[in-house]
Amino acid sequence: MNRYFTVVVSFVLLFSFDSCQNQQKADSQKGDSTTVTSSVTETATDIVTTGRLADLGLTTSSDWRGINLGDDFGKVKATEKGEAFESDATHSGYTVEFKNLESADMLYYQANQKVSAINVDLFLNSRQSVTDYQKDLAPYFTARYGASKPGNGGTVWTGPKGETIILKDVSKGKDFGLKIKILPAGGAVTASAK
Repeated sequence: MNRYFTVVVSFVLLFSFDSCQNQQKADSQKGDSTTVTSSVTETATDIVTTGRLADLGLTTSSDWRGINLGDDFGKVKATEKGEAFESDATHSGYTVEFKNLESADMLYYQANQKVSAINVDLFLNSRQSVTDYQKDLAPYFTARYGASKPGNGGTVWTGPKGETIILKDVSKGKDFGLKIKILPAGGAVTASAK
């Protein structure tokens, strides 16, 4: 009887052990398929704006801070907070200041009462800050506009509507910064926007 009991207990333990391993494999496969599914379902339109990009006010659906090329120029004043630091018949400029004493100046150009180009100057504190912004902006622009290529002294993206986005390091000596230009297809903007 003791021998019979040992054999039964052995089978029960073996069966339980095998069941646990099968359950772990099933759980592991479920986890793997979820991971695969989520990475497969992510597309270039799934853009995450966190950290520096959120501070810049970038969105997942606009060229710059909720404004797209071709928008009514009145949208600039409605979207940007505060007063323009400069404004004339061809453009309006706004500044955003960050808590670390860095800032961004945005110039929105217009043609026929539509946003025709956007120039951004980022005034940064250090070489590391320039590098960090480049590491955030490059994947953001790639997700929005596709693969980049070198050009115009920086990195260039061409969007689905033919728009051109240029990211350029303009640091000189102890003055650190980046310039971003968002130009329409064909580049038909005023000379000052170039």
